[in-house]
Amino acid sequence: MGAEEEVLQCLAFYAAMRQREGLGEVCQGLLPVLEKLKQFAGGSVKRCKDKNLEEAYQLLSAMSKELWVLDRSQLLPLVRCVLALQMETTSSSSSFLRLEKLVAKLSEGDEPLVSGQLNQFMGCLVEHKEALSPGSLQTVCMFVEESMLGRSYWQNNLMLLLKCIVGTFDVLSQDQVSGNKEWRYITVKTCLQLFKLMPKEISPLVWDETRESKLLQSILGSLMHIIMGKTACKDTRMLAGTAVSMLVNTAPEPHRGAAAALGLFHLPSAGKGHFGRLRLPSCAWDPDGLERLVLMRGFLACCRREILSCPLDSTQACLLLDVLFPALLILMEEQKDCLYYCFQVFSLWLQRVRESLDELWEVKENRVLAENSRLLQTLTQFLWNNAESPVEGVSDFVHTSFQHLLEIYSLECDRFDDTERPLYGQFLQKVTLMPWQARARYFPLCAILPYLGPEIVLDIYKDLPRHLLNCLSTNHLCPTASDVYKTILQQQRKVWTEGQEDISEEELARKWALRWLPTLSRALTSPSSFLQSNASNYLLVWTLRLFPASYALLAEGFKGGDSAQLQAWVTLLKVQKTVTGVLPAGQETLERLSSCLFAKEDNVRLAALSLLCASPKTNQALTETEIRLLKEFLPLNLNCDSSSFRQFLQATVKKALVRLRDSSLAVLRRHMKNKECSAEEDPQSPLVQVVGFVEWLLQLCASSLTSGSNYQRRKSALLLLAAVLETCTDSWSPERKKGQPPRNMAALLSWARSKGCWDFFSRSNILMLLSCLQDSTNEIRELASELLVSYFPAVFPESITVAVFERATEALSSPRVPEAEAGAVLMKTILQKSDGCTLRRILAEAERERTGECRCLSFVEYLHGVLQAHISSAHSDLLQAARSAPIHGVVLALRRCLLEVPEVAASMSEAQLAQRWQVFLSHLVESLRDAVHLLLGTLQGKQASSCGQEAAAPSFADMGNAIGSLIRLGKDPAQEDEDPILLSEEHGLILTCCWVSVKEIGLLLGGLAEKILPLAPPVGSGPLLPLPVVKMVSEAFQEILLKCRHWGAVEGCSLGFTKFCATLLRHSDPELQDVPKAILAQGLVLLSSPRSSSVTRRAAGFPMLFLCILAGEDPAKSRPLLAHCCQTLLALAGLPLSQDWNQTLDLPQVSAVHVLQTLVRGSGLGTALHQYLTPMMILVLKALDSPSWGMRNAAIQLFGALTVRLLGQKRSRENNHGHDGVSPEAIFSHYPQLKGILLEELSLAVVASGEPRGGKFHLCPSLYAVLTFLAKLQPGTDGLNSSSSCFLEPLIQLAGNPIYAARAMAAKALVPLVPAAEYGTLLLRLASALPQPGDASSQNALHGRLLQIESVLAQALRVDCLSPDMLFSVVCQLQERIWLVTSAQRCPLIRLAYLQVASLLVGTSPSGFAQRVWEAVKDELDHSKPAGKAGRLDIQVGAVTFRQLAVCFLCNEAARLASLERIHEACSLLQSGHTDLQTAILTWAIETEDRRSPILDRELQLTLWKKLGEVLKERTDPVLLKLYLEAFVHLSSRQGLPVSHKPLSPAWIESRGILLSMVESGELSPDLQCHTLCVLALLLTAGFEDFTLLERWCVVIEGCGEPLSSAVLRMAAAKSLYLAGTGLVWKAREESGQSLRAVAVRLIDTAISLLQDEDQEVRLEASVFASLLAQRQPPSGVPSPGSCALLHSNKGLADLLRLLLEEFWDCPETFASLVHRLPTTDLNSALMELEDKGAISLYKEDEPNVYAEPAVLSRTLLPFLVRLIDQASPTPSLWESFQSWLKATGPGLFVSLQHCMAWWSQDGSTSLRLKALGCPKVHVAVTALLVKAVLVVQMLEMLERRQQPSIEEIHYSSQELKDVVSAAQKMLAQHGMVPSQLGDRTNGKTGTS
Repeated sequence: MGAEEEVLQCLAFYAAMRQREGLGEVCQGLLPVLEKLKQFAGGSVKRCKDKNLEEAYQLLSAMSKELWVLDRSQLLPLVRCVLALQMETTSSSSSFLRLEKLVAKLSEGDEPLVSGQLNQFMGCLVEHKEALSPGSLQTVCMFVEESMLGRSYWQNNLMLLLKCIVGTFDVLSQDQVSGNKEWRYITVKTCLQLFKLMPKEISPLVWDETRESKLLQSILGSLMHIIMGKTACKDTRMLAGTAVSMLVNTAPEPHRGAAAALGLFHLPSAGKGHFGRLRLPSCAWDPDGLERLVLMRGFLACCRREILSCPLDSTQACLLLDVLFPALLILMEEQKDCLYYCFQVFSLWLQRVRESLDELWEVKENRVLAENSRLLQTLTQFLWNNAESPVEGVSDFVHTSFQHLLEIYSLECDRFDDTERPLYGQFLQKVTLMPWQARARYFPLCAILPYLGPEIVLDIYKDLPRHLLNCLSTNHLCPTASDVYKTILQQQRKVWTEGQEDISEEELARKWALRWLPTLSRALTSPSSFLQSNASNYLLVWTLRLFPASYALLAEGFKGGDSAQLQAWVTLLKVQKTVTGVLPAGQETLERLSSCLFAKEDNVRLAALSLLCASPKTNQALTETEIRLLKEFLPLNLNCDSSSFRQFLQATVKKALVRLRDSSLAVLRRHMKNKECSAEEDPQSPLVQVVGFVEWLLQLCASSLTSGSNYQRRKSALLLLAAVLETCTDSWSPERKKGQPPRNMAALLSWARSKGCWDFFSRSNILMLLSCLQDSTNEIRELASELLVSYFPAVFPESITVAVFERATEALSSPRVPEAEAGAVLMKTILQKSDGCTLRRILAEAERERTGECRCLSFVEYLHGVLQAHISSAHSDLLQAARSAPIHGVVLALRRCLLEVPEVAASMSEAQLAQRWQVFLSHLVESLRDAVHLLLGTLQGKQASSCGQEAAAPSFADMGNAIGSLIRLGKDPAQEDEDPILLSEEHGLILTCCWVSVKEIGLLLGGLAEKILPLAPPVGSGPLLPLPVVKMVSEAFQEILLKCRHWGAVEGCSLGFTKFCATLLRHSDPELQDVPKAILAQGLVLLSSPRSSSVTRRAAGFPMLFLCILAGEDPAKSRPLLAHCCQTLLALAGLPLSQDWNQTLDLPQVSAVHVLQTLVRGSGLGTALHQYLTPMMILVLKALDSPSWGMRNAAIQLFGALTVRLLGQKRSRENNHGHDGVSPEAIFSHYPQLKGILLEELSLAVVASGEPRGGKFHLCPSLYAVLTFLAKLQPGTDGLNSSSSCFLEPLIQLAGNPIYAARAMAAKALVPLVPAAEYGTLLLRLASALPQPGDASSQNALHGRLLQIESVLAQALRVDCLSPDMLFSVVCQLQERIWLVTSAQRCPLIRLAYLQVASLLVGTSPSGFAQRVWEAVKDELDHSKPAGKAGRLDIQVGAVTFRQLAVCFLCNEAARLASLERIHEACSLLQSGHTDLQTAILTWAIETEDRRSPILDRELQLTLWKKLGEVLKERTDPVLLKLYLEAFVHLSSRQGLPVSHKPLSPAWIESRGILLSMVESGELSPDLQCHTLCVLALLLTAGFEDFTLLERWCVVIEGCGEPLSSAVLRMAAAKSLYLAGTGLVWKAREESGQSLRAVAVRLIDTAISLLQDEDQEVRLEASVFASLLAQRQPPSGVPSPGSCALLHSNKGLADLLRLLLEEFWDCPETFASLVHRLPTTDLNSALMELEDKGAISLYKEDEPNVYAEPAVLSRTLLPFLVRLIDQASPTPSLWESFQSWLKATGPGLFVSLQHCMAWWSQDGSTSLRLKALGCPKVHVAVTALLVKAVLVVQMLEMLERRQQPSIEEIHYSSQELKDVVSAAQKMLAQHGMVPSQLGDRTNGKTGTS
């Protein structure tokens, strides 16, 4: 009898027994317990089941005293019920332990009864059985481990259990099926539990001569076979090693256990041995090396330390030091694929040595790690070599190993009185010599800090603070930097407080500040958001925790107003609030926080929001101020571009909602407790405030979800709506681990709904989300669908379901992919949100009869019918089908319904539906295969019959011809056959239909296999996907991958094929496992066979076929398919080309290399490829010398993939050397053969680079690849005697290579192969080898030597490892050879290289050297000639570059020394130098931000001012003119360099005219026009008197600010606005002249447009203009972004509107500019376009500005326009402009509103109305109509109040229009079109939405 039946019988028993006298109360109390147990037995969600058991235990505990009145017969059913449940719950330890608590509670009253019943259950497991099933073994394991009664039973019946285990091992040894992996594992686990938990019972069987031991000997033999064998998986072998180690622990004496362990360890080599009195199996073992790792891991993890450290055979040798460690070192060299476990064992070994030190000292009679001992050297070298291991997880073991090693060393020094302890200093020295990018340096640094002390470390390692900041800028180094900083601070606090108990926190903070305050302040104010964020997360938290008083010191430094200071200040407050739970309050803090909420930078606003919403206590209510700030903040930040901003916004607002909810529940609980809930609540009460805010937020989300909103706003609104629904609804979901609603949430919901709020699931909200399901983006559709399914009612209203079905059917037939995807999501939503009755109404008549049986199956059968119809249509006319019935839409709908709806999977498991599902799936797969054949056959055209199974696809020409013939067949013969340049609409339709359909079919087939094959078939039925159907699927995949050219289709299909192969290869059925194996074999045969196909017909998916199969192999096994495939591919790729090979044909060798490259790039194979990387590198270097271009090209691609695989992906954005890769020691220790391979290639290249033979150089094709690989390594740490020293000489000799690129790369490759300690020696060697004047030398070698000096010197200066003496020696050598930069050296490239070296040394060398270089360079420039014209013979390669670098050198020196003489010399070059010299100076002025000098900037600026007129008149070279103007703007607008305001000279006036004429002409390029506009704006700031000029300039700015202008021109308009427009608007505010005020209004209008620009950079520039105008006083000098606190663009838009209303309300242009922004879209036209049933084009026409939101802007403008009308109505001149707009707008308004109401009220158009919901154009037209109606009502009311005559053309009153508007709004709101009453905005409040 099953447990569920036991529960039901028990319930019936106690329900009947309630009638007995005296037992009714007890039985009544037991019934709730049994109900909970019944729910547990029938439940499926673990969290719910555990919750039921907890409640059952609480109920049983509450009645335990009454329980014992029952006698044994009456208690027996309850005991059997609980034990039966426990017997079936052994797979869940948490549920088992909860049931064990129930058993223990029952045992308190009658333990014999419970024990007896348990014995019966246990006996049934082994009774009359020779072997135990996996389930029985799991039960035994769980009872032995967790049940006292169960363990007691098995202790008494141990021999019977051992006998069954022996039988189980016998069965497993006879059957090697892969499905037995779990069975074998649980059998070994059972042995482990017995050895571990029953040592007293097991020990005599092993060590006592008098006890029978055959059973245990057999078990030991089976365990050893598992350990030694290769058939068991790695996890089982590891567990077996742990089990035999536990058996070693049963030894009565340590030496006997050690002897037994030694016997086990030597068994593979000895072949026989003993284990106590047990005889180890003797046979010819075939070890693979892993068995030693298994045994060592088990010994070290489990064996007692007495066993590990006791002497062996009366010697000083012990198991721990003399057996395990030497074997481990050998193992590390052999087992490269098990490095994780090897390091785990090594860390365990050090840990056990630490634990066993006392015993080891006693055995060894000396130190274990004596100074200079071989063991200590071996350990340290081993750790350093492997500290940078790329294997995941190894770094943690290395870290702990360093700690263990130093702890052992410290303990030994203490024991043996060693006070010197030189190892610490050696470690620290090695750390300081390593580059900061080496992650390995920080593990030993953390380890030595407690021993050396933080002050000593910081004194020696002075660059540590700077290096920690560098680490925080590099993602993978952040955790290590945090560990170092935390360790230092902990040690510092410990040192400073030792013996000084009375030291204050302030004093500790001051001590901290001396070392760390500048560093932390610099990080928190860094312009790098990455560094700033990491510093706050990693450094600031630990600072405030360990030194609380440091807050005041940090806050004092962040009082500035720039964005960096604001960001740091907010971050500091946030962390302080998190650490202490207290936020410093005050008016100043509040004002500053408010300004942060509206700052331009996203991170500042988010930090301020987080500070506002977060709280240490979730039930801490939000204050009124916090709610007010949230209401101001949220509407302005919904359309942010950043995805991370939106995610953070959701998470932060959710915290606020949780606080609101929990605080409200606390209020409710208090009211309920005190019974003080009044009938009328105070409007300011907490509950009213909370409910009102949530309701406001709900309405904000709803208004932002309309189709008229852009993607950013809709996504933000959906995220916020998700937060609202998750926190404020009673939607408990068992799948969620967190975020469940509180238990009394229903009370709060009831209270809110009683107030008419929180109607979350209203019809309008459903319609809003359905409009999101029609969005063109996946993100919006998916999120909206998730919300509908997770929170909304289980069934939609029938009217909505019917409309959605009609809309989905229409969308599935659309050729537009986004629309078809929307249709698929709608179909899935229908299936999830409708019942059988509704489906019977909407499905076809033929489906209605069977719908009642299973609505899911009937629905997908309907979709399959649609698919068959679409395929049939494609057979008849593919062009027409692609236009009106494409295949991809319905395939996508099937995929979503079959794979993403949980009810479908449940339906497949029902026995009564199994046959119907089998038939459906078989027909579906057949239809999909036919579709694939049709589509690919169509694209192949005439090639279809000849391709067969070749890995050849049609060429693009073949596809074009095939598609062209289809188009001609579908066209009218009378039409002219044109040859378009671009792909026609018809071509696009067919290609889209074919490729997208093929991709979707691949995804569907793979998903079906992954979903269905693992399902257990219903009883009495076969598998849902039988073998023939699976083979049909494989044929479809092969056809796609072998005949497809489109990479998107291949990629999508590959995802499905990978799932297909993984499912088959891991299935228990051997026939299914053979399917992918057969495909792989066919692929290899096809690959190696000669093909006649052209390279232009190579299938894009052919390499992916191999990757998908191999990625599907079980990673826990040995991957035989991968081994076979790689060996075959390497052998094939290494074959020589045939004598008659053809360059145009697809060669097997080339294809094999491409497949290898695909395997290496694929992420699915991981570390499994490591053993094949070295052979692949050999292949690459050989293939680079192939005569075949295809082979060389494939080899280059494979080399790139190998480099990434060997060295890792680039981790940082900067392209600086040393940020990425691994050191030479690390790479060559993991791939030992690689060093010899690369060295051999270098040696051959050195020989080939010698003197030319026969006048020709002999090239080495593989050289550049080898040098590139070496250059990507990270600088090493060892000396020149390290493994990389052999590369040094070949690389130095390659300086003479005849190829420039090879010389340059050889110089880069030299850097990582030279340790930092040897940089100075190498530099001195290279510099001293440079020739003196007159010495004979090779120009190539000289140039290469200088490049090597430059590379090594740059790295040495970067890591600051050159001593002053060494640097001086190098400078002296270079100074002696200064002739290399003079004209005595004829080669410009050599002079250039020498100058680059000298530039590095300037500032760090004696001034005499810099002076001599200056003089030489200046002399060269003075005597240089301009570059010759084209065709001249005197042009030298590199001469122009040298002169440009020379100019940069002079400018840098002038800036460094700030010498007026040198500054004037630099300016003279700009004034009268050659074109290339002027170009160099201008480029330097623009690009060089560091090493700037204010004096030099000022002089350059003055020079540019003086030369401006001359440059403009000459109309010089456009490139030089662009640089000149750009430098002019750059220098003039730099902070602190305002324009020199002088009286306007004629030259300035003339320059302004010239510039304006240039931009008006339209002849300039956009870039040049941009800089011209900015220079013009700078000149305009000198005065705004010339109104004609201002008018012309304003027209230009308006034109450049149009959405159709290029982004460069819009950016120029934004910059010009803040450069010149700011001052003009400020002047207009102060003056009363209408002309200037009109221009100001037009400029503000342009700024409003730019603040809504689709380019974020343009919006940011425009926000500078708004920010400057928002200041209380005009800016001084040239306005710049740094001269004020910059506002967010939306805040800037609101402020500009407010400025127009407050300052320029009296200008007629103000109303015109605002009302002009209302959309002009006609609603009638939009609705007619919506109803049009004509052909749909493939693509929609893009809007000029996809970011703009006309509907949202209209709602934003409404309150401003209403106030403007009220404010300006008394002014007659303004009222005339209002009336003219009223005459143009009012007459047709009433009719449009009536038509709108009639359209939405008509019957039978629900689908059309749903389509209108998703149409942005309709929503914009509706919003504009309503906004205009509100304005007209306002104007008519004003006319009526003033008793003025109405407009003749308007034949209605204001009240009539108001009634129509109100009725229209009400009707539109019911249909989800208008989320809020626009009329409410007429209250005069000006805010933005």
